[in-house]
Amino acid sequence: MTDLVSNTGTSLIDRVEEITDRLTGFISGLAVLGLLTGALVVVADVLWRWTQGGGIAALNEIMGQMFAMAVAATLPAGAARRVNLKVDLMAATFGPRLTRVLTVTGSVLLAVFFGALCYYIWALGLRFVSQGRETLILQWPIGPTYIFVSGAVGLTFLVQLVKIWRDIVSPVQTKAEKSSATGLTLAGILFGTVCAVVVWALVNFASLQDIAGSRPGLFVALAFALLWIAVLCQIPLAPTTGLLGIIGTAILLSLPSTGRVFATDSMEFLTNWQVATLPLFLMMGSFSVAAGISDDIYRLANAALGRIKGGLAYATVAGCAGFGAVSGSSVATAATFGRIALPEMTRRKYDANLASGVVAAGGTLGALVPPSGAIILFALLTEQSIGVLFIAAMGPALLALLLYFATIWIVLKVEPDKAPVVHDLREPLLPALSAAAPVAILFGVVIGGLYGGIFTATESAAVGAVGAFLLALIRGKLSKDRLFEVMSETTATTALIYGLIFGALIFSFYVNLGQAPELIARAIGTMDATPIVILLVLLVFYLLLGAVMDSFAVMVITVPVVTPIVLGLGFDIFHWGILMLVVVEVGLISPPFGINLFVLKSLQPNQPISGVMKGVVPFVLADIVKIVLLVAFPAIALWLPSTMN
Repeated sequence: MTDLVSNTGTSLIDRVEEITDRLTGFISGLAVLGLLTGALVVVADVLWRWTQGGGIAALNEIMGQMFAMAVAATLPAGAARRVNLKVDLMAATFGPRLTRVLTVTGSVLLAVFFGALCYYIWALGLRFVSQGRETLILQWPIGPTYIFVSGAVGLTFLVQLVKIWRDIVSPVQTKAEKSSATGLTLAGILFGTVCAVVVWALVNFASLQDIAGSRPGLFVALAFALLWIAVLCQIPLAPTTGLLGIIGTAILLSLPSTGRVFATDSMEFLTNWQVATLPLFLMMGSFSVAAGISDDIYRLANAALGRIKGGLAYATVAGCAGFGAVSGSSVATAATFGRIALPEMTRRKYDANLASGVVAAGGTLGALVPPSGAIILFALLTEQSIGVLFIAAMGPALLALLLYFATIWIVLKVEPDKAPVVHDLREPLLPALSAAAPVAILFGVVIGGLYGGIFTATESAAVGAVGAFLLALIRGKLSKDRLFEVMSETTATTALIYGLIFGALIFSFYVNLGQAPELIARAIGTMDATPIVILLVLLVFYLLLGAVMDSFAVMVITVPVVTPIVLGLGFDIFHWGILMLVVVEVGLISPPFGINLFVLKSLQPNQPISGVMKGVVPFVLADIVKIVLLVAFPAIALWLPSTMN
């Protein structure tokens, strides 16, 4: 009887999920088409400005509203696809029962997070409608945009309720048969602390408020401790940061005030003209992959370097740099070039460890070579210029490429048998150059326009997205299924990143309200250490974080606190942003937990993880040299931006 009820429940949830998947997929498809349409309008405005000297009046107001609604419409599909950032470092310490509890808890917190966001944006939208709030130039009413966004977030909340249902009725898959003492302790601390704070608030909220107001730094420290424990317990990062920020701010202020801050900050971020840069560059990457540019780049690199000993290794690193210029993701770059380069190097008798190390290290260039999603996220979190950060990354990216080339050369000098003898099987240069020319032109226009001051960052993203779309269309690569894949990829990544940012905004507000950066800065000021020593300590800290966490997660958690401290020490924010990203990306290939190592392992089932780690060690050493040079010579990152128009 129990099995019958369970099977009936599972069958019903399957049907409900199928309906929600179709509905949210359709909505997100419209959202991506809306983003592409917006990009076409921006490109038309750029062309009009070039040819006629004019442009569309108040385009930033139009696109700000349009992109806000389009991005919000991707969130329900993100919930349906569970694009939540988790850290599974401690997964093996949780048994089936505890895993189910933690999974359901995470889903419930996501629902609460989106439910709160929906409610507060809805309330703010109704208020703006009643007040007749309008945009500054066109005087468009902005209340309807808020209402639309709240509706999309509300649908996300409903989809998340379905996921809670799924988590309750579905069997649990774990790496451990039972929970370890470590896992039980982490979960016990998490639930015990939360319950204690809730009981305290219910019994005597006034005393909780008084103590939090008199010792804000202590409560912020408690919030950070809970944040790390929750992350280790595999609770999604977005609701963890968001709800901690809401609760902490509500204790210091009040719940209504907190709700207004949460809704206002989220909507101001969402309607910011510059924010459209992120989904448009994501779309550029997806359309570029659809157009087959990874093969073109690899062919060109192989044609240019194929006759050198270790030519395929050099070509792989160069190809990763080229692909990073359109993908913006280190993991995506490693995975894509792993599929292309590893079979080819295996066929030509390259050492398996060297091949793995080359692809893993080359993958880190994906987040460093602009346009980069990680760089955009840093710019948005710190309210800095995306364009300047892109240009600042060019020097370090070139340095990384040269150091990786030098590493391959040294490895092959020491152990020549790791690569075959020089062969004549390289690609013909002219056909490869011709095939890769459109990609080079696209990258040159996007980055060259930024550097020359011709485009804003958002306009360059629109040009890149439209250019990649046209390239895929002209090459006949946009079938119905492939177009759907592009929409799906853009939707998933957009929903993931914006969910993280919404949580980060209110958490950052709470951290600053609690004066944590100032307290830490004063504590550092009393230390008998020079700024450079403190910077090196922070870099080691980021290296360790990068080895166990995604770069997006590292930034969301640490940037609000660490960046003001670094600036207080006298360092330039653009130098710091690039330096931090470089260090975090090194963590992605650092044994034993670097994410890119496991990506490469998944592509090579017969290659032991120890071999992948052994192969990447020389490149980690090269990265340490790169970090030292960047610290010693900030001009590597800062000179090129200083020459911008």
